Amino acid sequence: MKNVTPMAIGMSSAMKEALKLAAPLLALLVLAGCASSSGLVKNASPIATNKPVSLDFVLVETSSSLSDLEGGKRLLNDSIIRGLRETSFFASVSGNRADTNSASGIKIRADVKEINKVSDSARVWMGGLAGQARIVVQVTVTDLNSGNLIETFEAEGKSGKSARAGTTDDAIQRAADQVVAEIVEIRSRTSQ
Repeated sequence: MKNVTPMAIGMSSAMKEALKLAAPLLALLVLAGCASSSGLVKNASPIATNKPVSLDFVLVETSSSLSDLEGGKRLLNDSIIRGLRETSFFASVSGNRADTNSASGIKIRADVKEINKVSDSARVWMGGLAGQARIVVQVTVTDLNSGNLIETFEAEGKSGKSARAGTTDDAIQRAADQVVAEIVEIRSRTSQ
Protein backbone atom coordinates (compact mmCIF):
# COMPACT_ATOMS: atom_id res chain seq x y z
CA MET A 1 0.00 0.00 0.00
CA LYS A 2 1.24 3.47 -0.92
CA ASN A 3 1.93 6.03 1.69
CA VAL A 4 -0.42 8.99 1.02
CA THR A 5 0.35 12.26 2.71
CA PRO A 6 -2.33 14.71 3.83
CA MET A 7 -0.89 17.25 1.39
CA ALA A 8 -1.44 14.86 -1.55
CA ILE A 9 -5.04 14.27 -0.46
CA GLY A 10 -5.58 18.04 -0.20
CA MET A 11 -4.15 18.64 -3.71
CA SER A 12 -6.26 15.85 -5.18
CA SER A 13 -9.36 17.35 -3.62
CA ALA A 14 -8.42 20.83 -4.88
CA MET A 15 -7.88 19.48 -8.40
CA LYS A 16 -11.31 17.86 -8.36
CA GLU A 17 -12.91 21.14 -7.25
CA ALA A 18 -11.03 23.07 -9.95
CA LEU A 19 -12.27 20.64 -12.60
CA LYS A 20 -15.83 20.96 -11.32
CA LEU A 21 -15.58 24.74 -11.77
CA ALA A 22 -13.72 24.58 -15.08
CA ALA A 23 -16.34 22.51 -16.94
CA PRO A 24 -19.21 25.01 -16.53
CA LEU A 25 -16.82 27.90 -17.17
CA LEU A 26 -15.71 26.29 -20.43
CA ALA A 27 -19.34 25.78 -21.45
CA LEU A 28 -20.10 29.45 -20.73
CA LEU A 29 -17.11 30.56 -22.77
CA VAL A 30 -18.22 28.45 -25.73
CA LEU A 31 -21.74 29.84 -25.53
CA ALA A 32 -20.50 33.39 -25.11
CA GLY A 33 -18.27 32.94 -28.15
CA CYS A 34 -21.30 31.96 -30.21
CA ALA A 35 -23.34 34.83 -28.86
CA SER A 36 -20.73 37.52 -29.39
CA SER A 37 -21.50 39.82 -32.25
CA SER A 38 -19.17 41.23 -34.75
CA GLY A 39 -18.92 42.81 -38.07
CA LEU A 40 -15.94 44.29 -39.78
CA VAL A 41 -14.69 45.84 -42.95
CA LYS A 42 -11.44 44.52 -44.31
CA ASN A 43 -9.29 44.77 -47.43
CA ALA A 44 -10.63 48.25 -48.18
CA SER A 45 -8.94 49.91 -51.12
CA PRO A 46 -8.08 53.59 -50.93
CA ILE A 47 -10.97 55.78 -52.03
CA ALA A 48 -10.15 56.40 -55.68
CA THR A 49 -11.63 59.67 -56.78
CA ASN A 50 -10.01 62.93 -57.71
CA LYS A 51 -13.22 64.97 -57.61
CA PRO A 52 -16.22 65.16 -55.29
CA VAL A 53 -18.70 62.34 -55.76
CA SER A 54 -22.39 63.13 -55.97
CA LEU A 55 -24.45 61.09 -53.60
CA ASP A 56 -27.85 62.28 -54.79
CA PHE A 57 -28.80 58.74 -55.72
CA VAL A 58 -27.53 55.39 -54.42
CA LEU A 59 -28.27 52.20 -56.34
CA VAL A 60 -27.80 48.97 -54.39
CA GLU A 61 -27.48 45.60 -56.15
CA THR A 62 -26.68 42.23 -54.59
CA SER A 63 -25.52 39.04 -56.24
CA SER A 64 -23.94 35.70 -55.48
CA SER A 65 -22.78 32.63 -57.32
CA LEU A 66 -23.64 30.55 -54.24
CA SER A 67 -26.72 28.37 -54.52
CA ASP A 68 -29.89 28.61 -52.43
CA LEU A 69 -29.31 32.20 -51.41
CA GLU A 70 -32.21 34.17 -52.91
CA GLY A 71 -33.74 35.04 -49.55
CA GLY A 72 -30.35 35.99 -48.12
CA LYS A 73 -29.52 38.23 -51.07
CA ARG A 74 -32.90 39.96 -50.79
CA LEU A 75 -32.44 40.48 -47.03
CA LEU A 76 -28.93 41.87 -47.56
CA ASN A 77 -30.12 44.24 -50.30
CA ASP A 78 -33.10 45.44 -48.24
CA SER A 79 -30.97 45.86 -45.10
CA ILE A 80 -28.37 47.98 -46.92
CA ILE A 81 -31.09 50.15 -48.50
CA ARG A 82 -32.93 50.59 -45.19
CA GLY A 83 -29.69 51.41 -43.36
CA LEU A 84 -28.66 54.02 -45.93
CA ARG A 85 -32.12 55.60 -45.86
CA GLU A 86 -32.08 55.75 -42.05
CA THR A 87 -28.90 57.85 -42.13
CA SER A 88 -30.77 60.62 -44.02
CA PHE A 89 -27.49 61.47 -45.78
CA PHE A 90 -28.68 60.43 -49.23
CA ALA A 91 -31.43 62.03 -51.33
CA SER A 92 -32.62 58.70 -52.76
CA VAL A 93 -31.63 55.06 -52.19
CA SER A 94 -33.04 52.21 -54.27
CA GLY A 95 -32.47 48.68 -55.39
CA ASN A 96 -34.27 49.32 -58.66
CA ARG A 97 -32.22 50.43 -61.65
CA ALA A 98 -35.35 52.04 -63.16
CA ASP A 99 -35.22 54.61 -60.33
CA THR A 100 -31.97 56.03 -61.67
CA ASN A 101 -33.61 59.13 -63.09
CA SER A 102 -30.88 61.15 -61.42
CA ALA A 103 -27.89 61.92 -63.57
CA SER A 104 -25.48 61.41 -60.71
CA GLY A 105 -24.89 59.06 -57.83
CA ILE A 106 -23.11 55.88 -56.83
CA LYS A 107 -23.69 52.20 -57.35
CA ILE A 108 -23.05 49.67 -54.60
CA ARG A 109 -22.61 46.10 -55.78
CA ALA A 110 -22.59 43.57 -52.93
CA ASP A 111 -21.53 40.05 -53.95
CA VAL A 112 -21.93 37.31 -51.32
CA LYS A 113 -18.72 35.25 -51.39
CA GLU A 114 -19.09 33.03 -48.32
CA ILE A 115 -21.90 32.09 -45.98
CA ASN A 116 -22.21 29.78 -43.01
CA LYS A 117 -25.92 29.42 -42.33
CA VAL A 118 -27.51 28.81 -38.94
CA SER A 119 -31.29 28.47 -39.03
CA ASP A 120 -33.74 29.33 -36.26
CA SER A 121 -34.52 25.64 -35.75
CA ALA A 122 -30.83 24.70 -35.55
CA ARG A 123 -30.35 27.41 -32.94
CA VAL A 124 -33.35 26.17 -30.92
CA TRP A 125 -32.38 22.49 -31.06
CA MET A 126 -28.62 22.78 -30.79
CA GLY A 127 -28.12 26.11 -29.03
CA GLY A 128 -24.51 27.23 -29.04
CA LEU A 129 -23.45 23.98 -30.69
CA ALA A 130 -25.15 25.13 -33.91
CA GLY A 131 -22.12 27.34 -34.40
CA GLN A 132 -21.88 30.91 -35.55
CA ALA A 133 -23.57 32.22 -38.67
CA ARG A 134 -21.16 34.15 -40.88
CA ILE A 135 -21.30 35.98 -44.19
CA VAL A 136 -18.58 37.61 -46.28
CA VAL A 137 -19.63 40.17 -48.89
CA GLN A 138 -17.32 41.68 -51.52
CA VAL A 139 -18.47 45.26 -52.11
CA THR A 140 -17.64 47.42 -55.12
CA VAL A 141 -18.62 51.10 -55.09
CA THR A 142 -18.58 52.92 -58.43
CA ASP A 143 -19.71 56.23 -59.89
CA LEU A 144 -23.16 55.62 -61.36
CA ASN A 145 -22.52 57.59 -64.57
CA SER A 146 -18.92 56.88 -65.46
CA GLY A 147 -18.54 53.48 -63.81
CA ASN A 148 -15.26 54.69 -62.30
CA LEU A 149 -14.22 52.73 -59.23
CA ILE A 150 -14.56 54.56 -55.93
CA GLU A 151 -13.73 51.79 -53.46
CA THR A 152 -13.76 48.03 -52.93
CA PHE A 153 -13.92 46.28 -49.57
CA GLU A 154 -15.10 43.13 -47.82
CA ALA A 155 -17.84 43.32 -45.23
CA GLU A 156 -18.10 40.44 -42.81
CA GLY A 157 -20.97 39.78 -40.46
CA LYS A 158 -21.09 37.22 -37.69
CA SER A 159 -24.11 36.28 -35.64
CA GLY A 160 -24.42 37.36 -32.17
CA LYS A 161 -26.08 39.65 -29.71
CA SER A 162 -29.77 38.96 -30.18
CA ALA A 163 -31.82 36.75 -27.91
CA ARG A 164 -31.86 34.23 -30.76
CA ALA A 165 -28.10 33.99 -30.19
CA GLY A 166 -27.35 34.37 -33.83
CA THR A 167 -28.86 33.08 -37.00
CA THR A 168 -28.04 33.71 -40.64
CA ASP A 169 -30.36 36.73 -40.67
CA ASP A 170 -28.41 38.25 -37.78
CA ALA A 171 -25.10 37.80 -39.61
CA ILE A 172 -26.57 39.33 -42.79
CA GLN A 173 -27.78 42.36 -40.82
CA ARG A 174 -24.34 42.84 -39.29
CA ALA A 175 -22.70 42.71 -42.72
CA ALA A 176 -25.24 45.24 -44.04
CA ASP A 177 -24.44 47.52 -41.09
CA GLN A 178 -20.76 47.40 -42.07
CA VAL A 179 -21.58 48.29 -45.68
CA VAL A 180 -23.69 51.24 -44.54
CA ALA A 181 -20.94 52.46 -42.19
CA GLU A 182 -18.35 52.31 -44.98
CA ILE A 183 -20.62 54.18 -47.43
CA VAL A 184 -21.15 56.89 -44.82
CA GLU A 185 -17.36 57.08 -44.47
CA ILE A 186 -17.01 57.45 -48.26
CA ARG A 187 -19.61 60.21 -48.13
CA SER A 188 -17.76 62.08 -45.41
CA ARG A 189 -14.47 61.89 -47.33
CA THR A 190 -15.79 62.70 -50.82
CA SER A 191 -18.84 64.93 -50.39
CA GLN A 192 -19.02 68.15 -52.34
